[in-house]
Amino acid sequence: MTRRVTNLTLLALTAGLVASGLVAWILPEPTGAPLYLAHRALGFALIVALLAKYGIASASVRRRVRRGLSVSLVIGSLAAVALVVTVGLGVGWTFGLVSFDAPWSYSALNIHVLVGLALFLLVAIHSAVRWERRPPIARSARRDAIRLAVGGLMAIALTAILERFADDRRATGSKHAGSFNGNAFPLTIWNFDSIPSIDPAEWHLEVTGALAVPGELSYADLLAMPPHELAALIDCTGGWWSEQRWRGARIGDLIAGARDTATSATVVSVTGHRWTFALAELSDAILATHVGGEPLSPGHGWPARLVIPGRRGFQWIKWVTRIEIA
Repeated sequence: MTRRVTNLTLLALTAGLVASGLVAWILPEPTGAPLYLAHRALGFALIVALLAKYGIASASVRRRVRRGLSVSLVIGSLAAVALVVTVGLGVGWTFGLVSFDAPWSYSALNIHVLVGLALFLLVAIHSAVRWERRPPIARSARRDAIRLAVGGLMAIALTAILERFADDRRATGSKHAGSFNGNAFPLTIWNFDSIPSIDPAEWHLEVTGALAVPGELSYADLLAMPPHELAALIDCTGGWWSEQRWRGARIGDLIAGARDTATSATVVSVTGHRWTFALAELSDAILATHVGGEPLSPGHGWPARLVIPGRRGFQWIKWVTRIEIA
C-alpha cells in the first residue's frame, strides 16, 4: 500500500479500537457483545497493518535521523512506544501473561486502555503533521483495496485461531476473581474517588424529580423495606468479574410514585459519580445494602450501591445518595 493509504489505515484502526472499546463499556452487555469481538479483530488488523508500515517507517526514520530531531520524529517515536505497550498488554492479557492483579497490583487492562487512548491521539497528531494529498488515492485504489481486504481476512483468521488458545475469560475480556465470597471480591473505585466516610445517622436517600410525592429515606427506613435477593454478576472494566448474592430494596419500589410521563432515572453517588438509565431497565435493579449476607463494606459502596445485572461495574453506582426521576 502507498504511504498515504497506510497512514490513513492506521488512523482508522486506532479510532475503531478506541470506539469499539469505549462504546462497548457504555452499552448493556448483550448489546455491546459484538463490539468486544470487533475490538479483538481490529487489534489483530492493526498488527497486520504494521507490517506494511514498517517498511515505510524504517526508511523514513533513517533519512530524518540524519537531518536531526524533528517534531514528526518525536511524535512517531512516542506512538511506536505506545503501540508496543498497548498491543503487548492486549496480547499478554489474551494469553494470560498479565491480569488485573499480576504482575502488579494495578490492572494491566487499565494500562492497556490508557495507553491505547494516548496512541490514538499520537497517531492523529502524526497524521496531521505528516498529512499527504499525493499520490491521489484513486491512482492505486484497486491494488490498495485488494491489500486491505487481504489484511482484513488475515485479521479475522488470526482472531478465530488465537481465541482457541486464549486465557479463560468472559467475552468482555474480564477474568474470574472469586464468587459468592461476600465482601472479599476485588475493590475498584471509578474515577479514582476516595472511599467516603459516611455517618449512618446522617446519611439519607433522596428520591426526587418526576414523582407524585418526592421522598427521603434513612438507612433504617431502607433496611425496613421488603428485601429482595438476587445472584448477579458484576463485570468490572478493570478486567475482573465476580458473581455474588446481593440483598436490598427493589428500585421499582423506591420509584413507585413516578409520574406516567417519566422515562429515565439518574442514580447519584455521594462522590458525584452518576449514571442515567431507562426507567424500565432500572425498575428490577436493587439498591443493595448486603452482599453474601454481610453488610456492604465501605469500599464496596456501604451503605447502599446499585446492582443492575447486564451493566458494567462502573455503572453499579456506589454510596448512592439520590435517585432523580425525569
